[in-house]
Amino acid sequence: MVRRKSPRASRDRTRAAHRELAEAAKAIIPRSFAQPLSLARLASRLRTSPYHLARVFRAETGFTVDGYQRSLRVRTALERLPSYPEGLTTLALELGFSSHSHFTETFRREFGVSPSSLR
Repeated sequence: MVRRKSPRASRDRTRAAHRELAEAAKAIIPRSFAQPLSLARLASRLRTSPYHLARVFRAETGFTVDGYQRSLRVRTALERLPSYPEGLTTLALELGFSSHSHFTETFRREFGVSPSSLR
């Protein structure tokens, strides 16, 4: 007699695997602020397909991988702004933004004010 696995147990394992994948991605993303981390490269590091990672990450976090990266970057900028000794352009480039204007636009969209107004 062959014993079948219950569908519920299978779903629970799948959910756990998805949670683990999203958490692993969330652990890698903050380590690469200055370098662009593409979905394909992240998926390769996690040994999964870009499509699967994108779908699972969005379902588990509510963010796209790119949106999560961007949110981390501007929140890190918000923390560093008050005591950052260099200019905003330097901060923007350190956090992986392509330019000062891209940083300012993203920051304003996220927080409703420009980064220079918080300095």
